[in-house]
Amino acid sequence: MGKILTVGQFKTRILLGLFLSGLAAGIALCYAGNKSGNERFLILGFMCFMAVSMTLFVSVILWAMRHQLDKGIKYVWKHYKLVRLIERQLLDAGIYTTVKIGDSKLAKIPWVAIQFEKNYQRGTVYIRNSIKFHGRWSKMDISASLGSYVVEQVYLTDNENHYCYDFYDSAIERRMVFENFEAFKSYAASLNPYELFIDKYSKFRLAHQLLVGQTGSGKTYALHGYVLQMLLKPIKYHLYFADPKSSSLALLGGQVSPETTADSFNGIVRLLESFVAEMEKRQLQLKNLLRNKIDGDYRDFGLPPYVLLFDEYADFATFLQTKDKKQRDYVNNLISQIVLKGRQSGFFLWVVMQQAGSNNIPTYVRDNLPWKVVLGNAEDQTYVTAFGAGTDIPLRKLETGEGVFTYPAVANKPRLCSFPTFGFDVLGVLEGAVALTIDKS
Repeated sequence: MGKILTVGQFKTRILLGLFLSGLAAGIALCYAGNKSGNERFLILGFMCFMAVSMTLFVSVILWAMRHQLDKGIKYVWKHYKLVRLIERQLLDAGIYTTVKIGDSKLAKIPWVAIQFEKNYQRGTVYIRNSIKFHGRWSKMDISASLGSYVVEQVYLTDNENHYCYDFYDSAIERRMVFENFEAFKSYAASLNPYELFIDKYSKFRLAHQLLVGQTGSGKTYALHGYVLQMLLKPIKYHLYFADPKSSSLALLGGQVSPETTADSFNGIVRLLESFVAEMEKRQLQLKNLLRNKIDGDYRDFGLPPYVLLFDEYADFATFLQTKDKKQRDYVNNLISQIVLKGRQSGFFLWVVMQQAGSNNIPTYVRDNLPWKVVLGNAEDQTYVTAFGAGTDIPLRKLETGEGVFTYPAVANKPRLCSFPTFGFDVLGVLEGAVALTIDKS
């Protein structure tokens, strides 16, 4: 059985064979014509050139087209190097089909192409799908073949002809550092009024959120950044704060919106009632507005969002279990109304806790919080309860304020994120920012 060759190696053999054929033909002509010296050299060169030139010319043109020469030499070089790395790894992994040519086997590696973003820090690898390897592509992590790049998510093109691997440069710094309040304010103002950011590459429109992290993982710092963003928006955000432990969030709520802050059980229930009552008013308002835009939501009409930040939800849930069934059902119904009906009208529940197990939060609530963030190096069970069993978590050593998240249509599998660092007194600025919300109202 012959040696397995790649398509590139096979093409090289063809070119070498043509060169030797041209050389042999040239030597034969020289002897037949009794040529010697410079004449012999010119004839041999001409015959070799004629034998190789057309094949070589076509190969160079095809190579340049494949590696997108129109985007510049640097782009071509980076594209070529990365494609070669991937092809070698696929060959080593046995991801190829074979065609027998003579005594040798030709390994046909699936077609690979890459689309870089302008700064080469991010991009997408496209690999042609096939019946033979279809089941393997979705489970395959090709990060090991990408050098300094790391795969972020995998998906199929709409026609399912190619698998796409979005990647990023592991050397880039995701975390944003704001040395002063003006820098933070300027960046926050550049976003959509209904959009919030985590880092340079993670910004999302408002949604129900689950924020999980152990003590010291950076939850409080993350919440301060979120709240400051919302207070700086050109449209007024109505913020509600529920903190059964009467800790940092209750203090923050007392600063930002004391009339919609609660830390006792009964106070939190009244807060939920008030939140749902406002949501019902909004739904009536939207009912009339949607006659002109039936598939719209609160953003289409410039309506302000309402956000209920619920810290230490597990403590509240534990205390709720001590109440009679009628009280439990009533409170759970309030919460379910928010998570099931709030999105279109602009009413969002943010649950903050250390563990998201079903003993701490009802499964139907957790599953209806589409924006999920887990901070710090959490235990496996924490990831399972937040993202589901069998979900691949990036293996990284995470510092305070770093974690992973999912968000519909953006990150279906957990991606890395890093909350910003502030070089200014956030709490001090929050006190001043409250005045802005009063002016907007």
